[in-house]
Amino acid sequence: GKGTEVTVILPFKVNSQVVECETKVLKKTGQMKMLSERRNSENLLKGKKILLAEDNELNAEIICQLLAMEGADAVLAGNGREAVEIFKQSGEQCYDAVLMDVQMPVMNGYDSTRAIRGLDRPDARRIPIIAMTADAFAEDIQKAKEAGMNAHVAKPVDMKLLSEALREVVGEREDTIV
Repeated sequence: GKGTEVTVILPFKVNSQVVECETKVLKKTGQMKMLSERRNSENLLKGKKILLAEDNELNAEIICQLLAMEGADAVLAGNGREAVEIFKQSGEQCYDAVLMDVQMPVMNGYDSTRAIRGLDRPDARRIPIIAMTADAFAEDIQKAKEAGMNAHVAKPVDMKLLSEALREVVGEREDTIV
């Protein structure tokens, strides 16, 4: 009378839309049953350019690949100071968002965010910046907001949560640009 339920979610592109196919495999008393559900969602990150500040090479590679699967292009900065320099040297409105690791060498994510926010250009004050850190207590989220970050995503990064955060802050940004 007991069974096993396994859920597999496979994202793939179909015509410019992402289709998530969720397949549930139910195994009961030797019989297999598959239930599939398709959910269409517009790929709102397609064509977006994201500045990723991440010092861990493996994390950076994974996040870059996950962003590419969502249709976004990522530019990698290996530390906070490099992120500030890349942003400073870019043209206005070059980036749609910044993903900022909090614990990095040379300059941490909080200081990097403050430096970007302090630049003398309008997009520096509006660019969505999302904190990415293993520190996920309420005081850590508050500290990120106080530094000027728009959102907080806990590590290890769950792409579904990161995508939702990006869609929310990028969507807010697009609503405010006239």
